[in-house]
Amino acid sequence: MISLVAFDLDGTLAESKQPLKNPMGEALADLLSVAHVAVISGGDWPQFQK
Repeated sequence: MISLVAFDLDGTLAESKQPLKNPMGEALADLLSVAHVAVISGGDWPQFQK
């Protein structure tokens, strides 16, 4: 069973330096109900706080 799924943020989950679109956010929320999710990025922390 898969217990952790990791994604790159920019260019994978969202356009570079842009927020997640609602459908992607909903898909991640659904995934969180069955696995741990890690989002990996080289961006600065303030980028995630937006």
